[in-house]
Amino acid sequence: MTEQDSVLAGMGTASWSAQDGTAYEVALEGIAHVVGAYSRLIAAAEKAGDAARAGELMAEQGAWAARRKSLTPGDRGEVNAVTAESALLLQQLRSTR
Repeated sequence: MTEQDSVLAGMGTASWSAQDGTAYEVALEGIAHVVGAYSRLIAAAEKAGDAARAGELMAEQGAWAARRKSLTPGDRGEVNAVTAESALLLQQLRSTR
């Protein structure tokens, strides 16, 4: 296979640094943990028969999932904000029964 045949040949270069890429991956991991923590709380609310609370939690979970879709490695400010917010939120969510 020649370089012309490679799927990577037409990709060009990234517009972010390796550090930006790593920070982005950390932010995505934080979002994944937040979404998972919401899943636990949603299941508990459903088990308790609290449909209203489950709905609220699903909406919050959906907002974090949407945030994951809109996050890009090139927006380091938002990446850093997501990382910080997810760390704080995880502490809160994990202490919620």
